[in-house]
Amino acid sequence: MTRTTSELRLPADPAYIVVAKRAASAFAAVAGFDVEAVHDLTIAVAQACENAIACAVRVGGVSEGQIRLSFTVEGTRLEVQVLSSCAREVVARAAAARQLAVAEAGDREHQEVADATDLALRLMGLFVDDHSYRVDERTGGLRVRLTKYRAS
Repeated sequence: MTRTTSELRLPADPAYIVVAKRAASAFAAVAGFDVEAVHDLTIAVAQACENAIACAVRVGGVSEGQIRLSFTVEGTRLEVQVLSSCAREVVARAAAARQLAVAEAGDREHQEVADATDLALRLMGLFVDDHSYRVDERTGGLRVRLTKYRAS
């Protein structure tokens, strides 16, 4: 069984979601998925990227971060991982600003954003066979794993 992994790095800018969607479609097509499965995966990848970009923007602002997509094809399985990140100095500045904002405004707004992200990521799971996600509290980065199986 051959395992192939490829990676794509994009700016944390919503304009680049179309690039991520096209890459996901191409990998799914190469892996032998039917049109409906390709469409479902593309929707899930777009949602994952949108949330990863939102996390990067919350941490560092527009154009400060990046998202990394990793595509792994193995047998009948296609796994896509989406990770948002920012430079360490950007994370440090954001952590200091976040502490100040929480001290001034309380934790209510932060919880509302977390709840909205959680709901969006749970809905994303409707389009794939397996998924997981985690927000790194230290860096604010989001890691999403999506898995789709090809019907044999």
